[in-house]
Amino acid sequence: MEGNSRMRAFHVLNHRGIIDMIGVFHESREKEMTYSSGFDKFENNEEKINALLGRWSGHSVTKRSGFYGTTIAEADIDLMLERDENGQLIQEINSTSGGGTSIRWNGTAQDGLVTFDGGFQMTLLPGGMYLACPTNVAKSVAETQSFFLEFSWMESPGKRRRLVRTFDVQGVVVSTTYINETKL
Repeated sequence: MEGNSRMRAFHVLNHRGIIDMIGVFHESREKEMTYSSGFDKFENNEEKINALLGRWSGHSVTKRSGFYGTTIAEADIDLMLERDENGQLIQEINSTSGGGTSIRWNGTAQDGLVTFDGGFQMTLLPGGMYLACPTNVAKSVAETQSFFLEFSWMESPGKRRRLVRTFDVQGVVVSTTYINETKL
């Protein structure tokens, strides 16, 4: 996005901790909004997934504040999302954070929803956007696990941003991570 504008998104969970509604706002101080991700034309779910496939590299800045103390941490990020010969999605994320972190998930896509093993999902939205979260937040909380919500949007073909909020089991925001990535 360029100029004086921003994207905002939210999840509304039902009483069982399952996503009930998603809201996305594009706000601009300009009279006319000029946002175009280059992916606006992608209407079917297969095109939305294909736009995310490939290797993405970037940098993250994480800010912790409040009860847990105020800190800022930076890391390099490398993310690969690919499809294997059986059509299964494989996502691998590597980060220099904490001496090096690597996460690998296998998943399937159906009707605009990517569900990864281990209880994580991505809801694909128009314009190259997606919202991601645990498939069942209430289960995470019941198992005394923190959880995170992620919003991603394409700024232009080959360039995207992700915002990740991590919550403790009481639902208090623990950290916010802002990630800039470029498709390689």
